[in-house]
Amino acid sequence: MLAGCSAGFLNVAKIKGSHNAMKTGMLAAEAVFENFNKNDGEVTNEELTNYETNVRSSWVAKELKESRNFKSGFDKGLWAGFLHGGFISHVTKGREPWTFAHKTPDSETTLPKDQCKPIEYPKHDGVLTFDLLTNLQRSGTNHDHD
Repeated sequence: MLAGCSAGFLNVAKIKGSHNAMKTGMLAAEAVFENFNKNDGEVTNEELTNYETNVRSSWVAKELKESRNFKSGFDKGLWAGFLHGGFISHVTKGREPWTFAHKTPDSETTLPKDQCKPIEYPKHDGVLTFDLLTNLQRSGTNHDHD
């Protein structure tokens, strides 16, 4: 079963996916628990088809369907990608009658490390720019740890 981050449930248009990963992880756990209860606690090799059904009927599938063509529009260039992305994000919202297929894996579209120049970032000045831990502390981010 592919669930959570391992399945790549990323909404490319919004550059977010952790909520999708958590929801599909929850749906996976529910499918396993349902199967466990159905078989009186006995482990079986039964295929958990209810997981796929539950994912397809959840808000995750709706969100991913709406953004399914976003990244492929950029195969024709930056401006074509912006136009296409805006059109499908604000006008069709997943109702377009086409789905673009990816012809090459993402790994084949990037250069090897030895062909790229390292980025030299300036040191933190402590006035406008700060190190990661200082930024995190100043953000005031606080989570309920229960």
